[in-house]
This record gives sequence, C-alpha cells and structure tokens, in this order.
Amino acid sequence: MLVAGGSGAVPHGAIQVARAGGARRVIATVGSPQKAEVAEAAGADLTIDYRAEDVAARIAELTGEDGVDRIVESALASNIGLDLQAVRRGGLIVAYGSDGPEVSIPFFPAILGNVGLQFFIVYHLAEPDRQAAIAGVTGLLEQHLLQPRVGATFPLERIAEAHERVEQGDTGGNVLLAFE
Repeated sequence: MLVAGGSGAVPHGAIQVARAGGARRVIATVGSPQKAEVAEAAGADLTIDYRAEDVAARIAELTGEDGVDRIVESALASNIGLDLQAVRRGGLIVAYGSDGPEVSIPFFPAILGNVGLQFFIVYHLAEPDRQAAIAGVTGLLEQHLLQPRVGATFPLERIAEAHERVEQGDTGGNVLLAFE
C-alpha cells in the first residue's frame, strides 16, 4: 500500500489503519526527513522523499516492478500520473482529496492497467457504512492501534486562531478544539 503525504493527519491515520488491517507493507511519500520520522512512527515500513527521489522508480524497485495494490491519495490532480505508474495492474487508487478542482486522468494507462479509481469522503457515507466505520475506528482507538497525532489544542473561544493554524498548513498533527 502507498499512502501519499504520510505525515498528514489523514495519511497518518491511514498508515495505522493499514497496519492494523494486515497490510504486508506500507510505503509513504513524504517531503522531508522529519516527515519521514512521523510516517514511520505511525507504522510505515518505508518512506520515499518525493522531493529527493523518483517515486515511481523507487516503487518499481521495491515491488519487483509489480506496483502497489492500493494507493491512498490526497493530491489527486498532481499525483494521478504518478499513481498510475505506481499501482499494480488491477490495483485501486482511493482519492479523498485533490489539490485542484479538475483532474485529468490519463485514460490509456488507466484502462490498460485495469486500475480502479474510487472517490471517498466520509461525510457522504450511507448510514450503515457510517456506523460500520465508527465501530471500526472506535475499536482501533480502544485497542490503541489508532493514535491520532495532535499538533495543537485551542479553547473554543479561539476557534478563529485554530482555523488560521490549519490554513497555514503543517500543523504538526490534528488541531483540536477544547469544549469546557
């Protein structure tokens, strides 16, 4: 499994869920050695610094040219080409985010690879699926297999400041609001 942006809040959780779900190997892309440490602490077996390495070539090397079974993608507009190079024939790309409103999908690499592309947003899950997801996440939390990374906590009256912190990026983890 490849998790794009392995030190971000959602990817950090995706790494832990993959590990708890029995993924044989979890690979994460990162943008710095410090972010590699975060992804590895979450359970990534390997990290690839996309600023310093050819990610597609490294994935090919690591998988014996087969590619990864699954990709969890947060920046689909920028990474769809890379994803199609990195995913195995018949693999699945799950996109929960994009860094652009329009995504141009290279049709021939996608169809010739029989690649699946699934869009996912938790807010639009059907009620039975939402309940199953809540139960699954709760179980992982109770077993301490899912440990969110908290970057900052703000009291509710400082909600604007918390929002600004998120907008600035690189929060060091989730930004929480404390209700007192």
